[in-house]
Amino acid sequence: MMKIVVPRWWLRVIVVGMLSTFSMLCVADSKGDIKLPRQVVLQGILGSKALLLVDGKRIMLAVGQAKKSGIRVLRIAPEHVEVSIDGLPRRLRLGDSNAVTTPFKTRKFVMVTIPRDKHGMYSTVGSINGLPVGFLVDTGATTIAMNAQQATRLGIDFRVIGEPTFVGTASGVTKAYRVTLKVVSVGDITLRNIVAVVIDGGFPVQVLLGMSFLSQLEMRHEGELLRLKKTN
Repeated sequence: MMKIVVPRWWLRVIVVGMLSTFSMLCVADSKGDIKLPRQVVLQGILGSKALLLVDGKRIMLAVGQAKKSGIRVLRIAPEHVEVSIDGLPRRLRLGDSNAVTTPFKTRKFVMVTIPRDKHGMYSTVGSINGLPVGFLVDTGATTIAMNAQQATRLGIDFRVIGEPTFVGTASGVTKAYRVTLKVVSVGDITLRNIVAVVIDGGFPVQVLLGMSFLSQLEMRHEGELLRLKKTN
């Protein structure tokens, strides 16, 4: 039987090559634990702030602001945001991620464009549970918000199905009811099971399209236009 003799120097090359390959696949911290890739996605650009999805958690950061998660916004441009992730500079565009975790697929999306009105606000029409509604876009509202009369018109029996709570308004703290809307649509964008609050009294005059809906979309200001984008 023929014996194959491998020189010792060749064995060293093989071992070093294997270790180099492993070091490229894994990044270890100071304790020797292997770190998984960070997932950071730019979901919206709102003036001087960026809405980021960091490892599944949404955060809003202004330029120069940093979080304990190791994310710092360095610069905001019309089409992208420059950030520092664990000390490494990255450029993020809307919907792009700095860590690839799935095979590439063609991204299909639906976009709605809302013009700014003469009062400097973004108003649009849509529907809740299939009934027409006039919305006022409000990124400062945590959820969709409506008054009691609007909820009654939409067939929402909020005093029966709603969870009592309190919200702060211009008039002070007011009683409200937390509900879940089955379907909310704006243009061709449709989302399901959206949290909303119904406020006792006549506030707000127009249904507020808050972040319980908007945070699931990509948002971008372009001059007098607000573009909402839903990626399938």
